[in-house]
Amino acid sequence: MRALPLAVLFAAAMVLAGCTQPPYRAADKSLAELNGDYTDCYTQAALTANTPPYPDSPTRLVSEQTDQCMKARGYTGDCLWY
Repeated sequence: MRALPLAVLFAAAMVLAGCTQPPYRAADKSLAELNGDYTDCYTQAALTANTPPYPDSPTRLVSEQTDQCMKARGYTGDCLWY
């Protein structure tokens, strides 16, 4: 019975560690370009969310705007599992 909590904890850790890259990909872009674009899109979105007037849900706004920016740059949403 003591092994069950350890197994659940281990499974949760594996799931959380599984997505190790930004959740986007594009066939014609390198990992360095992806990281640069993601950082740029996330930074722009965070700046918008943290500038008055403040939105009701800044976390959701950052996520939505980052996603829109990345898709506008030609990326598709996809988590890379290793």
